Amino acid sequence: MAHVWEIDDLARLSVLGISGGVSNPSRTTAVVNALVKAVALRLPADTGLIEITEAAPSLFAGLSRGALGASGEAIIQRVEKADLLVVGTPVYRASYTGALKHLFDLVDYRALTGKTVLLAATGGSPYHGLVLEHQ
Repeated sequence: MAHVWEIDDLARLSVLGISGGVSNPSRTTAVVNALVKAVALRLPADTGLIEITEAAPSLFAGLSRGALGASGEAIIQRVEKADLLVVGTPVYRASYTGALKHLFDLVDYRALTGKTVLLAATGGSPYHGLVLEHQ
């Protein structure tokens, strides 16, 4: 007989939202929060959020991971350890924000292998959504 999975049988997922929004308040952060909550309504999950505006001082303390302080390293480890990432960015000049790129430049690419990532973008026109396909 096949096993019927119950919610209690599933391990809680670690779902981490990452907002590349650089303004406060941020439409991008609102979108990321909504997506993280939508995932958590469907799956047992522990959720968190990294806002690039708050993380930037720790992340820009160094150009390489070895140059980061403890707070910057903690941010990178949160990204690497999450089971699912919800990454949102505003679109500026047909690209994601430089601060968001810097964050992912510091992450060990091997930690992202096989990781589920949900991408979102905000922009001034429907064409800005194409950045998700291009980048």
